[in-house]
Amino acid sequence: MSEFREAFLKELIHPLESGKRPSGGVSSETEGVPSLGGENIHSSGRMTYSNVNRIAPEYARLMKKGRLQTGDTLINKDGAQTGKVAQYAGEFERAWVNEHVFILRPILDEIHPDFLFYSMLDGIAQQQISRRITGSAQPGLNSDFIRAVTLAIPNDLKAQSLIARVLKLLDTQIEATEALIAKQERLRAGLMQDLFTRGVDENGELRPPREEAPHLYHETEIGWLPTDWRTGQLRDLTTKIVDGVHHTPTYVEQGIPFVTVKSLTAGRGIATDRGNYISLSDHRIFLRRADPRLGDVLVSKDGTLGIARLVEKDTVEFSIFVSVALLRPIPSSLSPSFLREFFNTHFYHKQMGYLSAGSGLKHIHLEHFRKFILPLPETQEQGQIIGQLGEIDCQILHTEKQLEKLRLQKSGLMQDLLTGTVSVEPLLEKEPA
Repeated sequence: MSEFREAFLKELIHPLESGKRPSGGVSSETEGVPSLGGENIHSSGRMTYSNVNRIAPEYARLMKKGRLQTGDTLINKDGAQTGKVAQYAGEFERAWVNEHVFILRPILDEIHPDFLFYSMLDGIAQQQISRRITGSAQPGLNSDFIRAVTLAIPNDLKAQSLIARVLKLLDTQIEATEALIAKQERLRAGLMQDLFTRGVDENGELRPPREEAPHLYHETEIGWLPTDWRTGQLRDLTTKIVDGVHHTPTYVEQGIPFVTVKSLTAGRGIATDRGNYISLSDHRIFLRRADPRLGDVLVSKDGTLGIARLVEKDTVEFSIFVSVALLRPIPSSLSPSFLREFFNTHFYHKQMGYLSAGSGLKHIHLEHFRKFILPLPETQEQGQIIGQLGEIDCQILHTEKQLEKLRLQKSGLMQDLLTGTVSVEPLLEKEPA
């Protein structure tokens, strides 16, 4: 088995480097060479280039430090994401880092670049780094952290390379699975658009588009809809539109879940375990205003707007905060699932635009909910529409489970391989000399 040794990070890397920016600042609109910072380091360990600031080539040439090389590991040195790391894969012909990032450049005779990256991403190293972060309002990482962080590394560079290769292979599978989910989500969005504007015919098939069969459609106040569809305001399609308690209650360690926007954005359902808890006595008082029950639709109305979730039969009893609206549809006119999906459609987004009138609305008031106009097929067709969306939802859920399995596998392998708990010897034996 390849022997492991423990070494201080300082012994494994070249002197730390950081960059800088011109006094006038930088912008993604600026012509020039990339200047990467903490915003380009994703918490997953990947680089992200959705927003790349740039500096003038003349300024870059004057910088003696901070130029990136392929294989460098970057670590965020300040701000809310202090300590997060990613590896630079040479995506740009030339690139520098700004003053918010340290470059960890491996001494190649001591440590493989990929092994360094995965070791810094690992929980053990991250725990050591977190202990070196100073400041609460403005967290920061002093350059001395490299004298305190230790890594367990195989003496054999080939063993380091193989361990990194196994983890990189898993990363490739994870990225491919994430890409598949993104593709499925795009397909769902397209299907949603078609189903909510064309609906399905008596055979359960999408109606032909209006351009091909104009006689099948009529114009309404929210756009062209199938001729046998009507529209209706939400106030007329519900028996209750209300939000939760308007003051922050006293929280308890155990009790009744208290649902806020965070509980709606944490996953596909209502994450009653992601928030705080209130006493049973407070819960009973709050139920007088908002009493969530099976078939109700909850919608975020503050901050992150329009996230809709359905109260299902396995949802535990809970109370809601003022940031969450409770909508109780009349089942004979409006399917709860159809109402939930409305908040994913262009009908909702267009009406939100009218209501905000360009004012940057950060709240959906209850009066807005009452005024929303919905497209309304018969309830049977609503059910068919939800059924078709449910089929693709099952595919997405299956892929999400595969992704979670891969992430758990990677987490376990990182812990085992990077500490020597699992031998890399079998892999070494299979490698050609």
